[in-house]
Amino acid sequence: MIIFYIISTLRKNKQAKQKEKILREGIEASATVLNITPTGEYLNNLPEYQMKVKIQPEKGAGFEAEVREILSYSKYDAMKQGSQVMVKYDPEYYKRVIFLQTA
Repeated sequence: MIIFYIISTLRKNKQAKQKEKILREGIEASATVLNITPTGEYLNNLPEYQMKVKIQPEKGAGFEAEVREILSYSKYDAMKQGSQVMVKYDPEYYKRVIFLQTA
């Protein structure tokens, strides 16, 4: 149990640092939701979802990435397959993406 807690805490700290870096240095782009599914995890009674998105940057070819986000039920209802969202991605590693808002 203690090992699980330590690993979980380290993983969350790493993810928080990556998210901060993307917020500072990331490139904003529009994305289309391809798929959205619940992960089964909750934070403050709000479910976490895994979204597969297709990102179309202003420069370069489009690419697909996965985003894990805690969303309220109303935001989840608004985001269905084909919905447009704003994201930021890491220019050094395109698969690191954070969700900004519904477009």
